[in-house]
Amino acid sequence: MLLNRCLAIATLAFVSLASLSNHALAQTRGFAIAGEGVATTGLPLPGQPARAHNSEGFASFLGKYQGLGSLKTDTAVQLRDGRYKGEFGSAAPFVFTGADGSKLVCHYGRTDFGARKAGTFELIPFGPRKNNRFIAIFVAEFVPVTNECTGKFAGVTGSWMMYATTRPFVLGSTDPIKYNWAGSGTLKFVQAR
Repeated sequence: MLLNRCLAIATLAFVSLASLSNHALAQTRGFAIAGEGVATTGLPLPGQPARAHNSEGFASFLGKYQGLGSLKTDTAVQLRDGRYKGEFGSAAPFVFTGADGSKLVCHYGRTDFGARKAGTFELIPFGPRKNNRFIAIFVAEFVPVTNECTGKFAGVTGSWMMYATTRPFVLGSTDPIKYNWAGSGTLKFVQAR
């Protein structure tokens, strides 16, 4: 009986130490990303189905990456000067695939998935108003979907802010729209033993 009790205490102590050592292995690291991409069928207006966009570039811990996701526009208001402002977010998680095959899976601009506030955009008229051409500026917080990340990103938490700017496009068109983006923040990695 004493031996069983000692084994139970030793097991509990081992589990506690293992838990502490795993906690100590978690590291918070700065994260930076930049790239370019295409909204393949333009930008959705409020109420329209989500539209796909892709990207490629370089990021901390990803190296050269490729990404794919979809965007939905939640709200839009036209201002007196012809600009539009509104809110947007990911319709499905955006999946970044790194050079080694690791996947960093994130929602962006979605408070229901951990962002501190909804993603915002501004559409700025470009050229004569009658052309209905705009440049869009997007700002959104990217938050990992921890249980869907793989490889070196397995178990990752944290977030980063992303800033994107499009090239001129015709509002309401389904033509592809090119954009550039960059962002930074912090990620907390759970490192394997």
